[in-house]
Amino acid sequence: MMDRDVPTLPPDVFEAGVTAFAETLIRHYREKCGQRPAGPSPVASTATAMPSPWLKVGEAASRAQCGEKTIYAEVRAGRLRAVKVGGRRSLRFLAEWIDAWLQAASTPR
Repeated sequence: MMDRDVPTLPPDVFEAGVTAFAETLIRHYREKCGQRPAGPSPVASTATAMPSPWLKVGEAASRAQCGEKTIYAEVRAGRLRAVKVGGRRSLRFLAEWIDAWLQAASTPR
């Protein structure tokens, strides 16, 4: 029986987390074993089939025309929404979140 008080992730956030985790596992396997599995990885083939709506920190900084340190500081301050995936300093953003952050920080006319 499911507990109704447990929060659930939106499907797109869950997918981003699972994809990042799978990529980390594959990279670790390749580094540890020094082998490359035959054929493309299933994660890579799905990534090329459909472009991801998720932006990395550098892409988010480019979109906002600011530095990566500013992006990290705004996430830490709680003013910019982000999803943390895969471990230390691995963040993902939706373009809409960057746009909303920029609009919220704009000065009134």
